[in-house]
Amino acid sequence: MSDPKPPAQGADVGKFLREPPPQSDSSARTREADARTDEGRIPARTSFVTLAVRDMPAMTRFYRQFDWPESKFSDESFVAFQTGGAVLGLFPATNYEKEFGAPPAPGAFKGFVLSINLEDAARVDAAYQTMKRFDDIRVLGEPKDLSFGGRGFDFLDPEGNAWEVIWAEGTSFDERGGLIFP
Repeated sequence: MSDPKPPAQGADVGKFLREPPPQSDSSARTREADARTDEGRIPARTSFVTLAVRDMPAMTRFYRQFDWPESKFSDESFVAFQTGGAVLGLFPATNYEKEFGAPPAPGAFKGFVLSINLEDAARVDAAYQTMKRFDDIRVLGEPKDLSFGGRGFDFLDPEGNAWEVIWAEGTSFDERGGLIFP
């Protein structure tokens, strides 16, 4: 039996994530794979991203400009927005310092880039026209064609979290708007 293939475009990704991995020929398995049970499988998903923020009111105002659906559990100490397949949460950085240490200095790159993937190049250009009017956004240039096939631009939120708005050739979306990357 061959190795399992990633889901095809338009596939039921939710079903793929819920099902146990296909069994392969026992002679081809490694010892480590033999020891692993279905219960030990780590689902292939990122479901919640929390930004540890210094200024909760300012960051809440900023992200509300996107007009994303907001959780009914949002309040002055926690805000969550539903996005296509994942949730973006805002939570005061002080709540994480004991466990993870102080956040990077204001203006420092945090070591990750969040992405808003779109359906085509025209949507990237339209998002740019809308977002450049947002309060407290730092757009880092106009949309440009990308070397790997696609189009995009970058921006920073008020606390310096790096984002890209991008269309990449060959990508598609499931019924919830979750990205399917080739």
